[in-house]
Amino acid sequence: MSNKALTPQGGKMNSLQAAIDLVATGQPAFCLHQAWGIGVIRSYDEATKRLVIDFPEQNKKAHAMDAAFFLGKIEFINPNGVVAKAYADATKAEIANLVANDPAGVVKALLAEYPTGECTSYALEANLDRVHFASLASGKDRAATFKAWWTKGRAAVRKDRAILVPERKGGLYALLEAPKDLGEDLFAQYESAPNFERKLMLLEELAGAAAAETRSAANAANLDKVSADLLKEIKKLETARKRDNLPAILGGIWNRDKFFRSAVENVETVSPTASEIIALCTESDLAFVALNIPHTTEKIRSLLDLVRAHHGDRWSDRAFDLLRNRDIGGTKSGSAKLVSESIAYLCDQDLAEAVATRFAQWLETRELRAPVIIWIIKNRDSKKYAAIVSRLITPSLLGAILSSIDTESLESNSTARIPLANELIKDKELIANILTPAEGKKADSETIFDLTRTMMSSQGFDEMTKKALLSRLAKIEPHVQRLAKSKHSGSEAEEKELLVSKTSKEVKERELEDIVKVRLPAVKEAIQIAKEHGDLKENSEYKMARQDHDTLAARRAELDALLKKARVTDFSEAKTDAISVGSSIVLRRGSDQTEFAYDLLGAWDGEPEKNILSYISPLAKQFLNHKAGETFTTNINGKAENWTVVKIGRWVDKR
Repeated sequence: MSNKALTPQGGKMNSLQAAIDLVATGQPAFCLHQAWGIGVIRSYDEATKRLVIDFPEQNKKAHAMDAAFFLGKIEFINPNGVVAKAYADATKAEIANLVANDPAGVVKALLAEYPTGECTSYALEANLDRVHFASLASGKDRAATFKAWWTKGRAAVRKDRAILVPERKGGLYALLEAPKDLGEDLFAQYESAPNFERKLMLLEELAGAAAAETRSAANAANLDKVSADLLKEIKKLETARKRDNLPAILGGIWNRDKFFRSAVENVETVSPTASEIIALCTESDLAFVALNIPHTTEKIRSLLDLVRAHHGDRWSDRAFDLLRNRDIGGTKSGSAKLVSESIAYLCDQDLAEAVATRFAQWLETRELRAPVIIWIIKNRDSKKYAAIVSRLITPSLLGAILSSIDTESLESNSTARIPLANELIKDKELIANILTPAEGKKADSETIFDLTRTMMSSQGFDEMTKKALLSRLAKIEPHVQRLAKSKHSGSEAEEKELLVSKTSKEVKERELEDIVKVRLPAVKEAIQIAKEHGDLKENSEYKMARQDHDTLAARRAELDALLKKARVTDFSEAKTDAISVGSSIVLRRGSDQTEFAYDLLGAWDGEPEKNILSYISPLAKQFLNHKAGETFTTNINGKAENWTVVKIGRWVDKR
């Protein structure tokens, strides 16, 4: 935010002497420094002509400033205004409470200080930032926290009928002497809105307001205006980006119908209808719409109602297509809600047996998407869905979990932990529940060994997590520990030599240094402090500190071992006659003839989202040594795929 003085004029202090007189009475005065922000003037020394000032925004306390210098840098602030009150010891709690619970109240209080009751959005947000900062807990990110608060607060301000909100950045916020009728006010904003997106937001506000507050605007003439706008947008669907606006248009139709239903008979039959949008949707379009509408029970069920009405006897196939669609298997927020509501809807239509049958088929063919798997996991003890879930709790489910995690880790362009992996890690009973079900026999040793191999070679877990999961498997089948240590497990720790880039080696070395010099000493100190608390049996702080120590010690040992095996390379040794470490390759996938470009680099250089593979990854290992023109087969988690080598180059030649 700008530090330009943006405070209102009413009651403003306009002289140094006024500030000196105020602090002489034991009260603080307030100012705005062009660079340091808000200043709280605590005292004045007549002999030295120096002011003592706190600058909270810079964490400067008792800063002495020469009065002559002060005048060139400082603007005085109204001591009775909202900004000053936010920093005053006696009133800051009051303003902090207002900030937390009534953002619109803060805005109205600031606007009321201006002679005209209005100011630009820049001025308002600058002062809001300062007021918000005064209530911010120490150590929190100022910019990010303010942005989150104001995003939520702006929505509350828009709903306050006493505040005029500008449509564009830099426009005027203003206090309204007599708030308009909500319906008329919002629809006036609708008509003057600069784009369709803004119109949709206002239409949602109209739909969400009480009918009594918006009745005046819910008339046939306004209905025609909204319908005309929606039809105009539908015509744009003929462009190349056809489906992009489908969810927004459908949401607009739903909100239009909800808003005008109180005043217009049979509004659902007014073109465009929601059914007309569904009629435009291919299977892929329908999945896109499902993933991009608001994921509330009402909206999801409304969509399924439309699918049911439009597709007749085949409607359930379309609903199942949604659950099997590849797009639903990613990390897109809301997928879980879409899955749970869709399953509940199908069951409400007496299709629970069909759900159970489809899921069993998809489990066998590895078509269960991650959100569906998560739903199965979370409902494994559900009485309501027992008929569906009970037949799915088999070793194959754990295989599907590991396969899904590995696939998503290779395809994901995010650094966030994969949701399904998170479920497997935090649900400490899941592996045991799957492999040793309460009703049924324990999985055989060979099956458990196969699952262990899959887990140990997964790209979706770090080594520490693999060890934690391995310990759970070992409780069921103790011999898996031996398997993990064998040369067949495929972990990087078992490689005789690791080829690594200079950069990736430096990253590991910095991590080790941080553990040795910073983290372990801090944990040891925490252990010592915890010991002083008394009985270690009931000492949770001590237990947590010990766990942290053991984890760090294990990681230190692991890094030591890995770094001893590391050999730095610049990948210039790569050849072009066969795929090797340092190769830059193009492969053609046999199943769909799609070509993929991959770089095979060092053991710690893998970035699957950029098609950079570590040469020790399960997929890359199966690429090595094949020549140009050669066709070969890979097998990842039981899924076979044919590849043809189109081109072999050197990564160093691309730089």
